[in-house]
Order: sequence, then C-alpha cells, then structure tokens
Amino acid sequence: MAIQTQAKIPVLDFSSEDLKHGTGSWFSMRKQVCHALKEYGCFVVELGHKVSLQLHNKIFDAVGELFDFPTETKKKITYEKSLHGYASSALHERLVIEEEGEIADSYVKQMEELDKMVMRLVFENYGAEKYYNSHMESTTHTVAFLKYNEPQKTGTNTGLKNHTDKHFTFILHQNRIKGLEIKTKNGEWIGFDPSPSTFIFLAADALQVWSNDRIEACVQRVTLSTENEMRYSLELFAFNDGSICVPEELNFDEDHPLQYRPLNILEYFKDQKAQASHGELSVKAYCGV
Repeated sequence: MAIQTQAKIPVLDFSSEDLKHGTGSWFSMRKQVCHALKEYGCFVVELGHKVSLQLHNKIFDAVGELFDFPTETKKKITYEKSLHGYASSALHERLVIEEEGEIADSYVKQMEELDKMVMRLVFENYGAEKYYNSHMESTTHTVAFLKYNEPQKTGTNTGLKNHTDKHFTFILHQNRIKGLEIKTKNGEWIGFDPSPSTFIFLAADALQVWSNDRIEACVQRVTLSTENEMRYSLELFAFNDGSICVPEELNFDEDHPLQYRPLNILEYFKDQKAQASHGELSVKAYCGV
C-alpha cells in the first residue's frame, strides 16, 4: 500500500479488506503510520467504500438539526462528567453527548475501531505491544459535534486558534467545508480537501508523552473562508483513565533519555483550564523532566 500525498499530508488507504493483523499489508501499514506520525503528527485515513456518501450526508444533516435547537434547549444538555454537554464561544458551538443516536453510532463505532487499529500498529512498531491490551482497557472514547460560526458574524476567519489536543489521540471527520490546517516541523501551515470517505488521525499530547517525543502532538488550527455554508465536524477523542508513563522500551539508552514524568490527563485538563487566561500550557512544560 503506497502512501499518496494530499496537500503534503500523508494519505493512508485503510479501505482494503486485506489489512489484517500479521499480513504483509499490516506490516507495511505499520511502517507508514509511524512514519507519518513521526514526520507530521497526523495522517489522512482513506476508508473508500466503507463510508457511503448517503451515510455521510445523513450524519451531517443530523448534526445540523441538533445545533438548530434554541440555545436555551441546548444549554439543558448537561452531564456529571467533565467536558460533557453543551458549550459555546464567539467562534463555535460544541456538543458532547453520550447518546449519539443510531446514525451517529455507526460512525462512532467505525472511528473507535480505527483508533484501536492505529494504536495497535503504533504499540507494535515500538516493541511495546505487551502494553496494548491494558492501555485499551483503560481508554474511553468521547464524541464531540462542532459547529463553527460564520466569519461574517464573528468578524474573524479564525475557527480555532493554534493548539494541540490534550487527549491521547484525536480523529476528525467533517463536512465538505475546508478549515483544518496542520503545522509542519518547518513552520508551514497545510490543509487538506475533506471528502465523505476521509478522516484525519492526529496525535495528541498524551501520545507525545507515551512515545517519549518520538511522536509529537499535532499543532493544528481552523481557518474559515467566507463560504456561505456552515462547517460542521464530528470528533472522537481517546481519553486514558490512568497515568501515562513512558514504556521502558522507549527509554532505554543515552540516546533516548526519559523526557517525561507520568501524566494524568484529567489533572492536565484541570490545570490547563485554570491557567487558560495565560495561554496554552504545553505538555513539555507541564510534566517534562
């Protein structure tokens, strides 16, 4: 399976039925995934026939209807869990709900399976496969729906400012309105053309800690154009309930010294929120050695 390129972000084809553990396709994909994450912190996933245009349209029609409810109604969507429920800012609205519905549920299951597969590829690549099962047992997935406010109303084309995600991994699927941009190692911002069959997989801060800086969290932003159509996205975050520690397999000699103390993601979130007025708190500043 060759890597294609789309606006310089690697595009990996996960549509093949031959992509099974232990096969030649699996070993090839393992190499491609880890190279893409090392160089870009992300890659585009092509699922081809596994995601139909009809299903794609249905999910984003449903997302649009969800955000069309009155603001007072949306504010009543609350949960005891941190970061769940409805939230809004000048730039966007966000809904994190636990009952996605039948249409969204099929999407979410596909995204969860994709995350599990990519993590298995990564753990195997770094010789840490013995930790994979326990890692996934302590992983929960959270789904968020986002609606970005139109630049004409906000007075800015900024949808989200520069940031890294604070989870372990992050998978995004969106409607056809462009916006997501990725910062490369040389400081260039690049985007990609979304399609109904593509998702984008991004490394987050906790994966950077786990990998001992072999994989850096993807720096991203959302920049909106003046198109009249609304940008919606469906996002899956992988949250690990335990402490993230660097495996001994990734901290084994003078060339790879330990870079991080154990990271508790929930505490990291709380501290990030507490100092939000001072700017983003980097994971290196938070728990770096």
